[in-house]
Amino acid sequence: MTVRVKVASSAKELEDVFWVRHEVYATEEGYFQGAKDDKQMIVDEFDALPMVANIIAYCNDEPVATLRINLDSGQGLPPEEYYDFSAYRQRIAREWFSEHGTQARFGSAGMLAIRKPWRHRRDVIRAMFKMGAGIGHAWEGTHIIASINAKTAEMYKRIGFEALGEQQWVVEIGEYILPMASTFRAFYYWAFGDLLENNSTFLNLFSSRFQRLLLGPDDIIFRENEQATEAYVIDSGLVRIFRTGSGGNVLTLGTLGRGELFGELSLIDTKPRSASAASISNSELIVLDREDFISELQKNPARTHEILQIFAERLRRADELAVVLANGSPVIKMEYALNDLRRSAITDGKRPSTSIARISPLEVARNAGIDEADVREFLNRLMQQGVIEYNEHQIRFMDMSDAPSASDELAEHHS
Repeated sequence: MTVRVKVASSAKELEDVFWVRHEVYATEEGYFQGAKDDKQMIVDEFDALPMVANIIAYCNDEPVATLRINLDSGQGLPPEEYYDFSAYRQRIAREWFSEHGTQARFGSAGMLAIRKPWRHRRDVIRAMFKMGAGIGHAWEGTHIIASINAKTAEMYKRIGFEALGEQQWVVEIGEYILPMASTFRAFYYWAFGDLLENNSTFLNLFSSRFQRLLLGPDDIIFRENEQATEAYVIDSGLVRIFRTGSGGNVLTLGTLGRGELFGELSLIDTKPRSASAASISNSELIVLDREDFISELQKNPARTHEILQIFAERLRRADELAVVLANGSPVIKMEYALNDLRRSAITDGKRPSTSIARISPLEVARNAGIDEADVREFLNRLMQQGVIEYNEHQIRFMDMSDAPSASDELAEHHS
């Protein structure tokens, strides 16, 4: 089931935000029993302030979860209704001004509500918080506070929050509340991490404009010849780009992984998609819509050249792929496919000098457009050299510095 996470902007989306809060807090958990609301919505004055983002998650068209991010614009922040953060704010304000010569800018995260059938989906919760981190970064927030349900403290700790005091009972809610805080910088780096190494310009410029897309194996992202309006950066998982020939034969153009940008021509061109894309595994994509792309560049025209440089590099890689598909031997195609997989492989926490791509030899063969027997022969040779380890479910990359590269073989082919 595909889940899309976005900032609520229409009246319908905001109604969904307020309805999910009521459904979770009042109907499912029994909080706020003293306040009757015939509209079955929970909304307060902080939803009407200028620096607010209500994040909403949809499974198809069904609203399933929400989170609110605020930046203090002079009226205070929602968590301060339940805990006195003044000592913390005064200390941070002094320290920040002393170190940076500017005023600290405080924000908050709250109104986290996930409907019961979705509470096991940690990826949905993480995606909402990652969006919140990007928004706070774009707003130039420095610190973030929260008065959270004490039951969720461990989750907040995992994303970098620290407790500021002991939990306390709040009568009007009927639950223990714990004050917590973090810096927006730590929050942002938790959300984007090593993605910033190769995508910092793109991610920093559009961080408040992104949506998130959560996919399962074999979910279609877009189809060839569809109208295109979105580009994607892979946060996690693997994505296959492919075309279908007139006889129904499928040609895989590439396998993309974490940090890879694709579909970017849709941001500057209104032509239909030239290929299809589908997730290979459970995947999370960062999504940018054409209207948001254009709007942000109009606000920051000086950054246009940097963005066009990114697109130019992507086109050069596409040209290289065309050479591989047209002229490459099975060995060259295999090398090209493995290089793609190695770029997208995830570092193994238990063996940090190695990285893993969760893909079978059969899937590699399909993606490379060559025979499975040739793939296994090639993988066995690399395994004998100590370059990889593999089984029916994954390929573990050890050190490919001594392995022949696709670019070397391409150069030799054309010399």
